[in-house]
Amino acid sequence: MVEKTDIAPVEDCTALVPVVKNAFHNDSLQLFNDTTFIGILTKDDVVSRKKAISVDKEKYYGYFLEKNKTMYFIEDLEDPNTSILDQLPIRVTKKFETDYNKTVFFMIEGYQSVKIPIELKLSFKNLIDSMANYKHTNPLHWTLYKIVKMVGKLDRINARVITELGFGKDSIINNVSDLVGGVANIYGATYAKLEYSLKDDDLVFNEMGGLKGDDKANMQIFLLATGAFANKYLKRSRAMDDTQEEYDISKTSLTIVYNPPKYYVTKGQEYFDQMFTPAVMSRFIPFFFTGKLDEEFDSEFDVQAVVDASDGLYKDMISTILYYRSVPVMMTLKLPSVVKFNHKQRRFQRTFMKIADYVAEYCGLDQEKFEEMITELYKCYKQYERVRQEAELLLTGD
Repeated sequence: MVEKTDIAPVEDCTALVPVVKNAFHNDSLQLFNDTTFIGILTKDDVVSRKKAISVDKEKYYGYFLEKNKTMYFIEDLEDPNTSILDQLPIRVTKKFETDYNKTVFFMIEGYQSVKIPIELKLSFKNLIDSMANYKHTNPLHWTLYKIVKMVGKLDRINARVITELGFGKDSIINNVSDLVGGVANIYGATYAKLEYSLKDDDLVFNEMGGLKGDDKANMQIFLLATGAFANKYLKRSRAMDDTQEEYDISKTSLTIVYNPPKYYVTKGQEYFDQMFTPAVMSRFIPFFFTGKLDEEFDSEFDVQAVVDASDGLYKDMISTILYYRSVPVMMTLKLPSVVKFNHKQRRFQRTFMKIADYVAEYCGLDQEKFEEMITELYKCYKQYERVRQEAELLLTGD
């Protein structure tokens, strides 16, 4: 039984935020979504690339969406420099049923924009500490990981995250996705799955699939382009019905998540570093985090009571995430001297420094805390090479 707690929007964004148990359980966030966004179409409901269809002999260019097993089509804006997708979420006010190419759907004729307040309701520290607020055997690494993944949604970074089994890496990914959407957590990433997910701005490759031939070559080209912070990705092959030849990746973050290399070597499997060229590796800074979740999760609980108690917190988090996506964060604290990158590691440095901006935001004016956290993050980066070399020694038998 959950003790009822009234969580009103906080006036002081730095005030301690109460979090009820199971507030960030998947069932709780799913119920919050189902009740809060009922009848609302969001980016997560988009199920196609831009398409051309004919209705009553008129041609329309736009996107298919699906909500609760109901299909919709919305026409794109005339200005090529804008997109109807940027106006989501919306509530449909006028529609009619029609069909195209044996697909029955509602053509959207009128809609209202659903305004979500863009406001700093929580401090960045409160945002991070409250989300996936689980006990962990390595709380510092857990906090750093949560910051890394949040930055992937708020800004643009390219990184590799390598963790031990049981670390809990999916928790924060799923929490951010459930709250604001736009996160693609792709298991067994293949090129086809990648193309479908490019509507999202935060991509997570959670293990890589068995890539071969052109599929592997195309994936490598994408990784090279994204890792170089390119603004556009040009697809080499001819565009198909549900794809396009050019993708805007100017706001796309990509994180590759996998287990320590030793895990794969002992199973006789390839790991990410072996699948692609050194040029790909040089674009995605690695972080090796250790520890495991140390939380007792309830198999059964009063989900509705949890959501009722957490509704204000969820909404404050959404507003705060949207705020940080629109307001740049710049580091004002002094970077410790241990952090060093050479000219060949400039892409590593770019991502690391962007994360450092948000670690400083988390620490506020506490220079000592900032130095502790950034030094540890830098150690996580340097540690991965030693972990990888240990796995390579297993291969050579030395």
